[in-house]
Amino acid sequence: MEWKDVATAVGKAAPLLGTLLGGPAGAAVGGLVASALGVGGTPSEVSAALQTNPEAAVKLKQLEAERQVRLQELATDQAKAEMAAAAANAADINRTMQAEAQSERWPTYSWRPAIGFAVAIDLVLSVAVVGTAYAGVMFGGVKADVLQYVPGMLAAMAGLVGVASPILGIASWFRGKMQAESSKA
Repeated sequence: MEWKDVATAVGKAAPLLGTLLGGPAGAAVGGLVASALGVGGTPSEVSAALQTNPEAAVKLKQLEAERQVRLQELATDQAKAEMAAAAANAADINRTMQAEAQSERWPTYSWRPAIGFAVAIDLVLSVAVVGTAYAGVMFGGVKADVLQYVPGMLAAMAGLVGVASPILGIASWFRGKMQAESSKA
């Protein structure tokens, strides 16, 4: 058992302690929680104390209240570390995208724009299929039986968009974040 496994149970009584137990400061905060509960310093012992000791929640609330400032500092440090990791990840993705864009091989530099255009074309065609089918039935003398095929066609087109959209969305989000961060600087 690890501290992050105990974090939810602790977080019910003391949300800040629970948040910190799930992060990089988990072992240090776990030691504080264990000493407040009067048990050994392992996650298993803390978990057992939470289940058997009816006063455990009160003790955790007292600990959180007494050490509020230090716990807030730890939470701030944890948030900064998470943001730095996310920024490093975004920077890695940005470098990958820049390398792809500068590549001399057309499959490498064209796959992202191709997905974007494919999604746009699929959406336009979906609207055109529905519009054409209903216009044909209403104004063109086409039998209404044609409309039974529309949901199947739309489902197939939605499947294609469903595969490409997450890739396009993630790439667009990171590109937009990168542009927003560069405009702040």
